[in-house]
Amino acid sequence: MPDNNRILLVGRQHSRMEQLTGILEMAGFIVTATTDDGVAIDLAGSSTYEALLIDSDVAQPDRRYVATQCRNRDRLLVVLTVNSPRSLLTQLRQAGLRT
Repeated sequence: MPDNNRILLVGRQHSRMEQLTGILEMAGFIVTATTDDGVAIDLAGSSTYEALLIDSDVAQPDRRYVATQCRNRDRLLVVLTVNSPRSLLTQLRQAGLRT
């Protein structure tokens, strides 16, 4: 299990977020999920997360804004766009996170 196993997940579709949360929880991560960009930015600044995952259903300008604002609050935060639930764990491993 990862040392800091907390993941912040941002998306728009609840069903897809539930699917991604299930995959992450089965891999041993603790997931905080939100559909609100402002909440995600506040959480990134007030808590420690191993990664910020932004689902591909979030519009490109919103993804850039959330990623930039979250990185301003935590420079070491890994930020990934989730393109496919099937590749989620692979993306995390490639980013250097232990799954």
